[in-house]
Amino acid sequence: MTPKLTQYLNKTILVSIPALFEHGSCQAYTLHGVEVHGLWLQSKELTRRLASEDIAGSETLDPVVFIPFAQVAGVMLATGPPEIPDIHPKPGSASAGPSQSKKVPPSPEGSVKRRK
Repeated sequence: MTPKLTQYLNKTILVSIPALFEHGSCQAYTLHGVEVHGLWLQSKELTRRLASEDIAGSETLDPVVFIPFAQVAGVMLATGPPEIPDIHPKPGSASAGPSQSKKVPPSPEGSVKRRK
C-alpha cells in the first residue's frame, strides 16, 4: 500500500534535495504541507542554506520552504514503529552486558559433598 504524504503532516520525514545539498543524501525535515507540485518543509539546515547573510535572525522565524517535486530526488517515510532495544537482556544471551558476563562464585551449598 502506498503511504499518503498528508498523514505525515507536522512529522519528520527524510527528503533528498540534490539541488540544495550536493551530497544528495536524505535529510530530516518537518513536513508542513503537500501540494500538487511540491512540499512545504522546515529545518534549520534548510533555512541556513536558503537565507542570505543579510537576513539576520532568519532561523528564529522558523520559516517553511516550498520545494518543488522537480527538485526532490526521493522521500523516505517510516512505515513501521521504531525498534526499541532490549535494555534488560536475558542472561546468557549474546547481548548481555558486562554485569551479566562476570562469573559468579559457586554457592556453598553447591560445593558440599553429600554422603551416600
